[in-house]
Amino acid sequence: MTDWLAAPSSRQRGAASVEYVVLTLMVVATLFLPLPGLDESLVNTLVSALRQFQANTTYLLSLP
Repeated sequence: MTDWLAAPSSRQRGAASVEYVVLTLMVVATLFLPLPGLDESLVNTLVSALRQFQANTTYLLSLP
């Protein structure tokens, strides 16, 4: 049997883990690094929006 007929798993070993690490780093960078123009991350923007929503909702629920 020649080398080019060898099992594909023996030639591509470890490639998926590198892709997952790169993808994970990209997602973390997107979520936690500050956005240009906003000077805060997407996570901070989302938490701020949820806090404002909760404050408005509790105010509306407190009305008679």
